[in-house]
Amino acid sequence: MQLRHLSAILMTALAMISCGKGEKTEQQEPNAPVDFTDLVRAFDQNQSENEYQRDSIVLADLEKDMPETDVYLLADTAFTLRVPEYRQSGQPFLAVAEDFYNSCLLSWNVWSNFEVWLRGHTSEELFDDKDVVQSINSINADIINDQELRSAAQQYKDAIVRQMSKTPDQWDEDFDPMEPLISFNDMIESKAYKYFDDQETFTHSVDSVMNMAESLALDKLQLYLDADEDHQLRVMLDGLASCKSFDEQCSLWRNWANCPKSPVEDEWIVAIGCKLMDSGQYNPDLHRIWITWRALCQGLKFGSSRDSSIPNDYYNEYRKKCYVTCLRYIEQHPDDVYAMNCAAALGGRTNLNRFGQNYFGNEAMIEEALLLPKRFKNLDKESE
Repeated sequence: MQLRHLSAILMTALAMISCGKGEKTEQQEPNAPVDFTDLVRAFDQNQSENEYQRDSIVLADLEKDMPETDVYLLADTAFTLRVPEYRQSGQPFLAVAEDFYNSCLLSWNVWSNFEVWLRGHTSEELFDDKDVVQSINSINADIINDQELRSAAQQYKDAIVRQMSKTPDQWDEDFDPMEPLISFNDMIESKAYKYFDDQETFTHSVDSVMNMAESLALDKLQLYLDADEDHQLRVMLDGLASCKSFDEQCSLWRNWANCPKSPVEDEWIVAIGCKLMDSGQYNPDLHRIWITWRALCQGLKFGSSRDSSIPNDYYNEYRKKCYVTCLRYIEQHPDDVYAMNCAAALGGRTNLNRFGQNYFGNEAMIEEALLLPKRFKNLDKESE
């Protein structure tokens, strides 16, 4: 099973779990919910303002950590994860968690830079070739502890840079840049990814508390859908604030994002997604929360075209935060196969890509459509 297909496999498994009954395991104690009462109070105090002023409550908080300038090239190794306390762990996933994460991010960051270079040579020039090569070289393979993985990372980088260093008339037409990428990914899998167990074990590792959380969240979502349009957002905020557990809040947030009436409230959905991830609490859908948040954030703040700024370094800070949350949970629940795969889906997910020179748009559009199909139902009816 290759990393480039990992997320799709996990999504399929999630669908199977949500549709099947399965054998219930012991119910874990629910995590404490994130406190949203201040947000509800601020919303109420600004109800008399117009819609933009009302939304500025959350926009100010949302934008304070966002990059202000265009972000194209990824340079240096600021993305590196260091969790030395796990390197000698007897839990096999934790023992290789650091190298797995750093190897994957090195792979995707080099590829993101190469994609910018490739488009510059097939459309308009975006960066000088030397700048792109310098950025790739600054992503130092020494961040990887395992010698074999480190050597494979350097070979991958060298193969990409060799092609970029040639003039157009010297390009090797038989060179497929995907080959060194796939070769390196295969090495990552062989060294640091072994945890997708058989389907039965995978399914049984999901705590039964998730079924109850989903049921409670759907009840609150229905209140939101039934409310008057002018009061729907207030109903949703109240629903989030009244949830009894973090799991219930995560389920409600996902279902809220995935409904036809939600797109007009994306500022609030994105901001609340940040708060859920900032909490440091684990949820079995944490990887899906991060991917959904990233897709919505990209479309909301940075654009959907292939020439949009795509701040992968910003998104990856939240990736790292969620990954560490999973590791802390696995430390306490060392046999939870689902948690290990949740962490692997976070670490193994590609950066947002631009689709190359022959397509319009960036990958956030596809991720949004795949993860949130219900929000497009009204558009489908209009098209029909």
